[in-house]
Amino acid sequence: MSYAKAGLAGLVGLVGASIAAAPASAQNVVGMGTAQQGATVQYGTAIAKVVSERSGIQMRTQALSSTNQYAPRVNAGELEFGISNMIEANFALKGTGLFEGRPNRNLRMAFTMFPLPITFMVANKSGIKSVEQYAGARAPVGWNAQKLGDYIFRGFFANQQAKYESVRGVPVTAMPRMWDLFGQGELDLIFGVLNGATTKELAIKVGGARYISVDDSPAAIERMQPFLPGSYVTNDKNLENGEMVKNIAFDFVVFTNASVSEDTVYKVVKAAYEGRQDLKSYSGDWLPKFVDKTELDYHPGAIKFYKEVGLWVPKK
Repeated sequence: MSYAKAGLAGLVGLVGASIAAAPASAQNVVGMGTAQQGATVQYGTAIAKVVSERSGIQMRTQALSSTNQYAPRVNAGELEFGISNMIEANFALKGTGLFEGRPNRNLRMAFTMFPLPITFMVANKSGIKSVEQYAGARAPVGWNAQKLGDYIFRGFFANQQAKYESVRGVPVTAMPRMWDLFGQGELDLIFGVLNGATTKELAIKVGGARYISVDDSPAAIERMQPFLPGSYVTNDKNLENGEMVKNIAFDFVVFTNASVSEDTVYKVVKAAYEGRQDLKSYSGDWLPKFVDKTELDYHPGAIKFYKEVGLWVPKK
């Protein structure tokens, strides 16, 4: 299954949802915390289907208002699994950023999915072609309903060695409002998903747009980490013209609780690995990574499986 429509909805789904459900408690039934809309629920639903078909365990998705709601439930043992982006998973573990003062130390990694590349773009008619021109550019600020947008912008400006405070701020509540205002010609600088349907539509609507390549030097990536922990840079092809664009990226991850049985996590990870062709990225270009560098320790059940298939590299 390929989720070509996830695109920009994946960004919205980083914060997602409003429906709550009780944790699964029946034998051989586990819950997967997701947002209600966007990539997290789409990928979570796909994972639940693969796990239920291949493991002898029934996995049921449980939608909550945001990662802020279901990560603490996984941490408390009220849910067995959760899916989010790596940024929020890191914040949740450490009690920083979006989880300031609320560490979730019982979270463990089950597996890593794939990256979501975030591209920054400016309308051609804005005339913005250099970092120096970001000062005074109309850019979204506020983010009352979706604070992750603020962190993404600050990570971008840190990468570019520029100041977010230098823009001419236009208040937005969340990402959909940002895209609406850009399409109406009221914003100069926004972000989206390269090659995403909505991104393409917006570029046409404003009479053309330029995608900004970020700095992929080690120093620039390090500058992003306080705002976007676990982020990195990918080099992706603009399918419209064949040009390569360097984008900020971060992975989707599936986490669990340290107290979930080794056997359960082993079976879930094994099922996902064996069904990985059904878990491709929204563009269909990436398969799950499963093992990757992360601040979260991997669960013993996951490590057991990765050792069996030769994916586990012990920490030095």
